[in-house]
Amino acid sequence: MTALTIVAAASLFSVSTTNAADVIKLVEQMEASWPDWLQKPDQCPADLMPAHENSALDFSLERCSAAPEQCLAACRTGTAGDCYAMAIVFQKARRENDVIAQTIFQRACMLGVVSGCTNRAAAKDMEQNNTCAVRTYGLACDLNDPWACTMVGFHLIRGIGIEKNPARARQALAKSCRFGDGDDACRASKALLKEIGN
Repeated sequence: MTALTIVAAASLFSVSTTNAADVIKLVEQMEASWPDWLQKPDQCPADLMPAHENSALDFSLERCSAAPEQCLAACRTGTAGDCYAMAIVFQKARRENDVIAQTIFQRACMLGVVSGCTNRAAAKDMEQNNTCAVRTYGLACDLNDPWACTMVGFHLIRGIGIEKNPARARQALAKSCRFGDGDDACRASKALLKEIGN
């Protein structure tokens, strides 16, 4: 994809060197023996997304980085926030879009973490599965996920996976600043709006 990429709320977060080794070891164990509770990330997140966001979302990147086995166990039992945090921790530790992180983002999505759906869609987007990504971004934007709104606006401006529609792009991008002007999604949205003359 072009210069615009998803930057999670965790963009300032990094896994410590000590914890990164533990996290990477855990990922490698999971890859070697795929957990039976973890569905492969083959489906489009739009097809898995609940109609409403999980309103009890609570997650801690620091806690999950310090105790990855505990967070992964909580994710296994359905704790949505721990799934989302572990996906970010896995992604940061490996510094790549690996299948384990994407699978955990998908599980977070299924459990009602809309940003998990958006992050999973971003990987689909990079795989050139733009139709799935755009559909997911649209649904997630309807649920007020700022990055999803930025991404659907991006696609509507560029006509990637969807017909160009600057008016609809403006509507989506108007929802990208939910967390204020300092949020990365908001800044990216404002840059996109400048492209179309706003």
